[in-house]
Amino acid sequence: MKKFLEFISWPALAGILIAVIVLQYQQIDRLGDALLQHREPAPLASADAPFSLAEAVDRSAPSIISIHSTIRQQIQLPPEEEIPPLFRNLLKNIPAERSYNSLGSGVIVNSDGYVLTSLHVIEGAQDIEVRYGDNSSKTFISPARLIGSDTGTDLALLKIEGKDLPPPIPLGSSDSVRVGDTVLAIGFPSQELISQKSVSRGIVSALGIPQDGLPIVDYIQTDAAINYGNSGGALINTRGELIGINSFIYSQSGGSDGIGFAVPINKAMGVVDQLMAFGQVTPGYLGVITGEMLTRESSLNFFGRPDISGLLVEQVNDGSPAELAGIAAGDVMTAIDGTAISSVIGAIDQINRKAPGQMVDLSIYRQGENLVIPVQLGTGTSQYRIPEIPAN
Repeated sequence: MKKFLEFISWPALAGILIAVIVLQYQQIDRLGDALLQHREPAPLASADAPFSLAEAVDRSAPSIISIHSTIRQQIQLPPEEEIPPLFRNLLKNIPAERSYNSLGSGVIVNSDGYVLTSLHVIEGAQDIEVRYGDNSSKTFISPARLIGSDTGTDLALLKIEGKDLPPPIPLGSSDSVRVGDTVLAIGFPSQELISQKSVSRGIVSALGIPQDGLPIVDYIQTDAAINYGNSGGALINTRGELIGINSFIYSQSGGSDGIGFAVPINKAMGVVDQLMAFGQVTPGYLGVITGEMLTRESSLNFFGRPDISGLLVEQVNDGSPAELAGIAAGDVMTAIDGTAISSVIGAIDQINRKAPGQMVDLSIYRQGENLVIPVQLGTGTSQYRIPEIPAN
């Protein structure tokens, strides 16, 4: 019996030892998992890195250049008979013209060296040169040639030559821009910092025409700082895509008060296409005057039903393409080339993007019928009636 117990005791003891080891291993494994769950977090991956717009700037900034021009202006003196005799000899020594240097920014929009900028940056200039290059490399200087300009949008197109031209900027779409979008304004804000680009951040504050008397452009309004020298520079989105050309500011101080305006890039590139093709902008012309978009209430008032959407034609100009095609006052323009009309400016812009002589299919609502009338566009200036704002 004693020998039997000795015989079986070793296997039993070995089994117990194995069981203890297994239990301890399981406990150690569970403890390791717990430690892993509570350990310090690993370094953040790039997707979780702190928010930065550096990549957007890296994509677009190389395509933004500084523009330097010498502008000469004639000095207009009053007629000699209106000048007191005592001052006539003194005024004869005054130069007939004065010159000054203008600083602005521009954006390279294609690989052939075409540069888009604001017209007022180079208007009246006889000598234009551009400078480009990063702070860590050589600054290149190149003469620029004016291809054409458009006073309606305050845009100008330049052409530069060179072997080391910056790449064209990635183009976005201004049609998808919304109020509240984050945007960046990039340009050269100082004569003393000619190789130093400046980036300012803001949001899209509003969309539309800021006030009466300005060109019919559906401006992008932003509170991103647009300082002296930033005119003609880029307004980009968070992907580094160009969505506007910085044009002007509203300011009582002369500096940035957080109210700046940019020409939407879709509008600007339409100008570029025409300037490259013809050297001038000759927009298509329809020849009607409209008011604001119909609302449910105005549709009900005019037509006895609330579902007519579009622009009510209030007047058709004599001899205009619209009159020749049979458009009449009282018609409602609902679509252009199958694209529904959603705003006054949108409709004007869609017509202006066409060249004179081109055909458009104008969808019309007339006395309960929906018609499609082909119209051959002409030349002229688009008009629309500015609604009256009731007094408080």
